[in-house]
Amino acid sequence: MLMNTTLLTIAFLLHPICHSEACAQTPRKLESVTLGLSARHVLNLPIYLAERYGIFESEGFDYKPITTKTNTAIAALVSGDLDYITAFNSGLGAAIGGAPLVAAYVSTDRPLLYLISRPDIKDAKALRGGVIGHGDTRGSHYHATVTMVKHLGLDTDKDVKLISTLDVTQGLTALFSGNVAATTLSPPYDSIAVRKGYTRLVMGSEILPRFLENGLVLRRAKLKENPDQVRRFLRAMIRGLHYALDHPSESVALIQKDWNLDRETAQNAYDVAMPTYNLRGDASDELVAASLKRALADAKISDSKFAPKDFVDWTVVRNVIRELKR
Repeated sequence: MLMNTTLLTIAFLLHPICHSEACAQTPRKLESVTLGLSARHVLNLPIYLAERYGIFESEGFDYKPITTKTNTAIAALVSGDLDYITAFNSGLGAAIGGAPLVAAYVSTDRPLLYLISRPDIKDAKALRGGVIGHGDTRGSHYHATVTMVKHLGLDTDKDVKLISTLDVTQGLTALFSGNVAATTLSPPYDSIAVRKGYTRLVMGSEILPRFLENGLVLRRAKLKENPDQVRRFLRAMIRGLHYALDHPSESVALIQKDWNLDRETAQNAYDVAMPTYNLRGDASDELVAASLKRALADAKISDSKFAPKDFVDWTVVRNVIRELKR
């Protein structure tokens, strides 16, 4: 026991210096916790900052991010192999199918997606007959892609072919390889493509309605049996968001380094991402109902009694927001 205590003390002393907010009240023993992420994109910036600057540790966690396909993450969450995932809409779809899941947080509630095409495709006429990538099989990227294609005056069933590219990173690869004529991308991948001469056909932020995308989804059993862990994990995520807002230079530097970008492109990714974050932590019944309507349509369910209250529980996040008093 003495040896373990000594090792923990040494580990604490050798831990990189970070801001006092991130390092306050760091527990000596860390609790392992896993979070499933579908891809590495800027909308997860608060999570990356919370990891980089010791915020997860200060809330008592040995944090382990797991990047995997959304379907795999859902299965792992239901089985207990993952503690949390960020995919709000995929979690909702699984809950409609009977999975015992609940959403406790919404981190983004505004679209930040762009339809990017090959350099030779400058308009809808040139895109006609082409293949368009849209991320996962269904969900927010798919619905955003359908809306953006229709905005161009094209029929998604007759004029183009939509395919799943699984995530934005593979969508970018498919675009660069010529396997798709266009694809839906989020920052910084849209800027990476545009910098190489590709065309930003549609600015989703200008035409897409508000929708719920990222957040925190977990098993109902965990929320009931370990609410303190859920509270501390939500605190870490929201403190990461506050860090992103309060430390723009460090945030832009992380984007620049992690995506190997020039400073201007990284700054642009930061600037467009920040307005999409949800400082309230919860969402209105109307927005949840809109996501539910899409999910039921995707599942081809025409008659269902499933309601927003059957999937969301904002109790913990509302308490955390009050605690942090921003």
